[in-house]
Amino acid sequence: MRNGLREWMNGHITITIRGKRFERFLNMAVRQGIQVWNIRRVGSEVSSCDILVQDYFRLRPLLKETGCRVHVQKREGFPFWLLHLRKKAGFITGVALFFFGLYMLSSFVWNIEVMGTKKLHPETVIKAAAQVGVKEGVWKVKLKEPQDIQREMMQLIPQASWIGVSIQGTKAIIQVVEKEEQEIPPPLSPRHLVAKKRAVIQTILPEAGKKTVSVNQVVNKGQILISGIIGNDQRQKAVAAKGTVKGEVWYISNVSVPLSRTQYRYTGEKQQHQYLLVGPYALQIWPWQVEPFAQAESSEKRYSPSIAGYALPLGWKTVTHAEVEPKALELSQEEAVALAKQTAREDILRKAGTEAVIQDEKVLHVKRENGKVYLSIHFSVIEDIAEEQPIVASPPSPDPAP
Repeated sequence: MRNGLREWMNGHITITIRGKRFERFLNMAVRQGIQVWNIRRVGSEVSSCDILVQDYFRLRPLLKETGCRVHVQKREGFPFWLLHLRKKAGFITGVALFFFGLYMLSSFVWNIEVMGTKKLHPETVIKAAAQVGVKEGVWKVKLKEPQDIQREMMQLIPQASWIGVSIQGTKAIIQVVEKEEQEIPPPLSPRHLVAKKRAVIQTILPEAGKKTVSVNQVVNKGQILISGIIGNDQRQKAVAAKGTVKGEVWYISNVSVPLSRTQYRYTGEKQQHQYLLVGPYALQIWPWQVEPFAQAESSEKRYSPSIAGYALPLGWKTVTHAEVEPKALELSQEEAVALAKQTAREDILRKAGTEAVIQDEKVLHVKRENGKVYLSIHFSVIEDIAEEQPIVASPPSPDPAP
């Protein structure tokens, strides 16, 4: 009875036998206890069969007596599998070393991420983590228990009410919850609200203090809008004036716009550089040498594989350089005037403040000269015109001489 496991462990071969006395050869092999199977006729004087490797050398006297010749056609089984591995020992060793290196790289911390900080600087947290052993390049086996790390970092960072440390692959994530300190606003000293520029009052909404101007009144720079002195002539008190005062302010903006501009556009030519990422390092793989574009815009894409949610220390980065070329753009006078108006509006709103509103605008003068368009524009802007002015106590008057 055949035993498939025994055949594979000992090894078996498929042989081709040439000769006219194959049947006698086969009968003699069976009488000597040689196990033969898969017997088939291939040609008129050619047959094939399978035998164990250990019986191959017992065929020599049988072949000599019958005048047949033998040829090994196929080898199978455990001995030949080992021989095949031996021939590819270099490749197998390389694969084993690769996975061993991958395992070793994934056993270290290569990146530290700090989350949850607001007032506390992340670098302070990273330095405290390094003091307790959590730093880039540390072997994860040498790290302390998360509870111990948390306790020691809490002692080093008193501004934190809770610190959590977790290791995800090669990344150490430090979650910080800062202590909430109630901010007590400093007491306000007595003050007036005065006009910071000449304007026409549009709205005045006092919250503390006494208003001294009215709507549609023209005020000059430094004029008191909301007084911090309240009360009557017999009894007065100085407070911090508070409120909102908006007025109409006038600006004249002079702008020049060139009629010739340079615009950059893509040519369609691109170059891609491939990098192997190992921890925090990037190694350029391809191409080794390439002539860079004279002008280009760059973008990159990164791929970092992960296993079961753990990021591996290896990755891939592709940097794409897209060539751009300058193109001269000629503007008409109408386009230049529209661009000048937009530039002037942005400049006025930047000066007047984020809550300012342009109420009216009027072009006073347009001139085209030396390849440029010059504009003078008058703007009427509604903006906050109030600013603080401290109330300085006047020194007491000297007593009259007797």
